[in-house]
Amino acid sequence: MTKLMLLLTLLSFSIKAEVSNEELERRINILTDEVTSLKAYQMNVSTNEQAYGLSPSASKVYFIPKGLSIGGYGEILYNHKRGKNQDGDDVDIDPTAEAYRYVMYLGYKFNDKWVLNTEIELEHVNEIYNEFMYVDYLNDPAMNFRFGLMLLPVGFINEQHEPVLFPSVQRPDTERLVIPSTWREIGAGAFGKVGNLDYKFYVVNGGDADDIKPSNFRGARKKGGEAGSDDNTRASTGAAVLRVDYNTSTQSLIGFSAYKGQASSVNEENLETSLYDFHAQYQKSGWRFRLLYTELNYDNVDKWNDENNSTLSDGVTAQSNLQKKMQAGYLEVLYNVWNGKSAAALEPFYRYERINLNADFNEDDYGYNGATDYYTHRVGIAYKPTVRLTFKADYAEIKNEAESGVDEFNLGMGFNF
Repeated sequence: MTKLMLLLTLLSFSIKAEVSNEELERRINILTDEVTSLKAYQMNVSTNEQAYGLSPSASKVYFIPKGLSIGGYGEILYNHKRGKNQDGDDVDIDPTAEAYRYVMYLGYKFNDKWVLNTEIELEHVNEIYNEFMYVDYLNDPAMNFRFGLMLLPVGFINEQHEPVLFPSVQRPDTERLVIPSTWREIGAGAFGKVGNLDYKFYVVNGGDADDIKPSNFRGARKKGGEAGSDDNTRASTGAAVLRVDYNTSTQSLIGFSAYKGQASSVNEENLETSLYDFHAQYQKSGWRFRLLYTELNYDNVDKWNDENNSTLSDGVTAQSNLQKKMQAGYLEVLYNVWNGKSAAALEPFYRYERINLNADFNEDDYGYNGATDYYTHRVGIAYKPTVRLTFKADYAEIKNEAESGVDEFNLGMGFNF
């Protein structure tokens, strides 16, 4: 009997040890998977990996296993205008320096399917904006869904506007004046990848016609609404935007974007707007070439201007009349002198840019403005001691049809994390 009890005791200890070892192995496997996932996340973040066409820091939330992600970017600018314009007349414009932007990305990954992503921007030191705030449902690589305040997928800069991603001190005029980066609206849509094709299709709130100026399209942005502004919270019109890119490699592509809809107004006549762009990028062996052309049309501008010429019922006089069409585009060539041989980069570049904000107009309603019909030759250099930090300098020769163009010199510093 004593021997039997001893045998049962030893067997019990053996079973407990076996269970303990199995549990220990299970926990080690779980820990190994978590460490592997965290390493992959850190690798994607450290190499500035991008997801779904967004900039690197805005993409961080997609690479974490679960929970909170934090990122951001910022830039400081210095601008110095030449003392004479292209006609030789003296101009007196003081140099300017500004801590232009500081941005925080806050994301939260609820699980493998649901992701929240947000961007809060402090601009001009004291202006606070909600740049985007949306929820993604990651259904399948071929089709995912997005809901909320989101960036419109147009051009190069609008979705990828971190200063480490473009070599000039400021964003190209094409993607500030015609494509009004950073352009965002409230809506819903789908996006995905099929083979080498990336696509995005959103239905969004229409723009604000009453704040559009002849000098740019930036006033059309409702920006998700604004306290005390009936114009920016009005949701009586809508628009659709489509982007399609064919990726010839991981860094080269060709594609187009198209936007069409109504911009709402206190007038009886809403403004029909349509914008499209063609874009291409080729990158290899340290070289990067970018080509972008965009065109903006106000399709019912004659009726809009007729409404605009009258005094509104509440006694407020409408804004200046609008042209029919804006056109803009640029060709940019960049070369990384060190071509991946170092973690640092030295990138001289050249950009030719052509802007015509009076490409078509009705002479009875709109007066041609030669100052907004111009071109620039811009040369510069960007030094990146790491992939997340850049120091920039550029000089631009600016000529316009009014012969009032003023050349400029710029310095800048930018970062992302």
